[in-house]
Amino acid sequence: MDINALILNNLNYSVILFDENLVLRFLNLPAQELTGYSDRFLTVLTLNSFFNNNAYIEEKVKNVMLTGEGFIEFEYKFQNKNRGQTRYVILEISKITDGDKPYLLISLKDITRFKEMDHNIKNEERIEDLARFIAEMSHEIRNPLGGIKASAAYLKRKFNEPDLNNFLEIIIKESSRINNLIEELLGLSKKHKIKTSAVNINKIINEIIIMEQAEFSAKNIEVVKEFDPSLPKIYASENALIQVFLNLIKNSVYAVNAAAKTSGGTIKITTKLDYTRNNPKFIKIEFIDNGCGISKNDMNNIFVPFFTTKEKGSGLGLAVSQKIIHEHGGFIDVSSAKNRGTAVSVYIPIEKFKTPA
Repeated sequence: MDINALILNNLNYSVILFDENLVLRFLNLPAQELTGYSDRFLTVLTLNSFFNNNAYIEEKVKNVMLTGEGFIEFEYKFQNKNRGQTRYVILEISKITDGDKPYLLISLKDITRFKEMDHNIKNEERIEDLARFIAEMSHEIRNPLGGIKASAAYLKRKFNEPDLNNFLEIIIKESSRINNLIEELLGLSKKHKIKTSAVNINKIINEIIIMEQAEFSAKNIEVVKEFDPSLPKIYASENALIQVFLNLIKNSVYAVNAAAKTSGGTIKITTKLDYTRNNPKFIKIEFIDNGCGISKNDMNNIFVPFFTTKEKGSGLGLAVSQKIIHEHGGFIDVSSAKNRGTAVSVYIPIEKFKTPA
C-alpha cells in the first residue's frame, strides 16, 4: 500500500501536480471528482487546457515558477469537464522541487456549498424583510380587499347581468389572487414548528404523479421513475413535502411545454440515498426535465420572491419550497442549461428528526 497516495486521496480538498513543462502528473481522487479529469489524462493534459487557456492564471503561474512565491485566489470559478457544473474554489498555486526538478502544485478547496449558503442566507434575509413589511401592511390591505370582493359578489347576485357579471367575476378572482399572495408571503415570514410523522418519500411522489397524470397526458409528457425501494422512512411534514414536490413537478411540466417540442418531453424523477464517505446522510430526490432550461443570468434569481419567467405565476414557488426544505435541515441544488433542460435536486437529512415531534 502506498501510504502517500492513501493520505492524498483521503484529503477533503483537491491536489494536482504539473511538471516543469506544465503537463499533468498527478491528481488525487477529490480532484478527479471536482474537475472531471481522471488518471488517463496524466502526461497528456496541459495546464493551459486544464484552465481553459485562462490568461490571468497563465500569468500567475509564470510568476510562481519564476519567483517561487505562492498565489491564492479565494473565489475562483472552476467548471467540471463532464457535468458542466461551475464550482467555487479556493485556488492555491505554489512551486515545489524534487531535487533540482521544479513542479507546480495546485490545490482546490471546494467552497461552493458555503457560497450557496451565504447566498441563501442573504436571500432569506430579503424574504424576511419583505415578509415583515407585508405582515405589517396585510391588515391595511385585507380590509379594503375584503370589502371590494364582498361588494362585487353582492352586485353579481343583485343584478345578474351577463355583461356585468364577467367584469365582477374578474374583480372577485383577482381579489382572491391578491389575498393568496399575501398568505404565501406571510408564510415566508413565519418560523414554523414542523409537525412530523413517518414519511415514505417514494409513496408521496407516486401519489403526486397519479394526481397529475391527466396533465402529463394532455401535454404528451413522459414521466420516468427511478426510485430506490430501500429508502428509509423519515420523520417530516408530509403536507409540506407534497407542496414542494408538486411545485417542482409543475415547474418541470411548464418548462417542457415551453420548449414547444412536438414530441412532448420527459420528466425523470429519481430517489436515492446520497452517500458521503459510505455513510448515507441525505435522501436525494431529483427532478430532471428536457425543457426550456434557465439562462445563467436567471439562475441567480430563481429563489428570489416574485422572480418568475412565466407569463402567469407569483414567483413564490421556489422561495417557499426552499424555506420548507431548509426547515427540514436540507437544501435544494439547481443546475440548468438554456434550451437543454433543468435538474433540481432536493436533499433531506435522514436523521434530522429521529422521532415524531
